[in-house]
Amino acid sequence: MVAVELCVAKLDVPSAEAAIAELARRLFAAGHVRETFELAARKREKRSPTGLPFAPIAIALPHAEPEHVVSQAIAIASLARPVRFRQMGSPATILEVELVVMPALTAKEQAAAGLAALIERLQSEPLRVALAASTTSEALSAALGDFEGPAHPR
Repeated sequence: MVAVELCVAKLDVPSAEAAIAELARRLFAAGHVRETFELAARKREKRSPTGLPFAPIAIALPHAEPEHVVSQAIAIASLARPVRFRQMGSPATILEVELVVMPALTAKEQAAAGLAALIERLQSEPLRVALAASTTSEALSAALGDFEGPAHPR
């Protein structure tokens, strides 16, 4: 199960950058990432967008390279209102994202496999609907933790 302190229900932020900053701050406060993680995640998002055009609920998976990570974790936010992320593999396309999932993965090999498993898991429309509908941090944590599907990195 994702730690409740790493979950934010109905986060009200004006931009993708603000969503990245909030989730990175939570990961740092919990000791999962280094101080450099937030800036690295923002730079990586500009270089290699992470928006996924799932319908009806688009998701973004901003993250940083493993050298900015202390221990594996996932932070997640459902948003009070969508924010704009560029689409993975098609950076000219802008998505209105409602869920931001920020994995902190430790090694290059784990990062590749962990990210793929997380994307596979998030392809489930019932899971995305449950996450977007969550109104508390506890509900977000339970929805992601209780979903039957590929295990997410811990």
